[in-house]
Amino acid sequence: MRAITVKQPWAWAITHGGKDIENRTWNTLHRGPLAIHAGARWDGEDAVARVFELTGAYVLKTTTSAVVAVVDLIDVCEVDDCQCGTWAIRFQRHWKLANPRPLAEPVPCRGRLGLWSLPEDVEAAVRDQLAAAVLPPTA
Repeated sequence: MRAITVKQPWAWAITHGGKDIENRTWNTLHRGPLAIHAGARWDGEDAVARVFELTGAYVLKTTTSAVVAVVDLIDVCEVDDCQCGTWAIRFQRHWKLANPRPLAEPVPCRGRLGLWSLPEDVEAAVRDQLAAAVLPPTA
């Protein structure tokens, strides 16, 4: 499974706050499942303020250094003057995300730059949680 590291509070916003665009300076041909890895570092108070402005949630403490969700990367917009919404930053590529699936238990993992593949044990733990989330509870 492919993954991308996103600083907090942006990883929280993707997972829980309706952030459906991830801004990047580079393109990818990847489409499909994408693990969201919350990086070890925070993006700062301006990011916290922006997330609050767009979601109404004041995120000060949340998971870092772990895979926190899986989303679907459905497209990448490369148009400078597009209509990708409030999360889009002009002059960046807008990775369009859909169907966020938060993990009940974040899976600890070191992040990397760029688009990267999850280690086998981490991917197995992520897939186990995704499978358990769609199975009906047993009596």
